[in-house]
Amino acid sequence: RSTLATEIMRACPDHDFSFIEAQRGMFSYSGLQKPQVDKLRADFSIYVVDSGRICVAALNSQNVGYVAEAISTVLK
Repeated sequence: RSTLATEIMRACPDHDFSFIEAQRGMFSYSGLQKPQVDKLRADFSIYVVDSGRICVAALNSQNVGYVAEAISTVLK
């Protein structure tokens, strides 16, 4: 969670994702809107449910940077 939040904020400093660190459990609400979720799916092959909820349990040191960069791209 910490790496995801840090990497998103590094790539997209206008957005504060520190709330992800305070959440608990396997899933996290990202705050992404449906058009952003759709773009993550179509352009980056990252599945996020329509509500913006992501499975943080699926993140690891090999994919967290890619996910963070993709999220920052759809936020811009």
